[in-house]
Amino acid sequence: MGEAANVMRRELEAVNDRDTATIVASFSPECIKLVPGARFEGGEQVAAWCTALWEAFPDFHITVTDVVEEAPIATVSGVVTGTHLGTLRTPGGDIPPTNRRAEFPFSETAEVRDGRMISVHLYFDRLELLEQLGVIPAPAHA
Repeated sequence: MGEAANVMRRELEAVNDRDTATIVASFSPECIKLVPGARFEGGEQVAAWCTALWEAFPDFHITVTDVVEEAPIATVSGVVTGTHLGTLRTPGGDIPPTNRRAEFPFSETAEVRDGRMISVHLYFDRLELLEQLGVIPAPAHA
């Protein structure tokens, strides 16, 4: 793997390790990270978002299943798991703990320059997450 994939792997390992210093250091100050429903600028904002996720899902964990790189861009995909035991803060309002376990796929693409991410797009299905938490009803099966 090259630099872009290594930087992304290091940042995702830091998320699993609750290592905010490494999370912050993984992003350039000008980096824009787009996630479903939100936009973060720089590592400090990303670390604050991660802290909120850890509060909502104390056992939050990322498992990487695939990495593809075409320097300076890499894409990582995998699965996120966690149990919703704390308040989940969303742009649409706070969701109190549901005590439900969630497991959903994600994909993240980043451009890396000089050992830091300069642009990141995270993709996951918010609807699927909300269904798993019981916040909205899951579709009826035929």
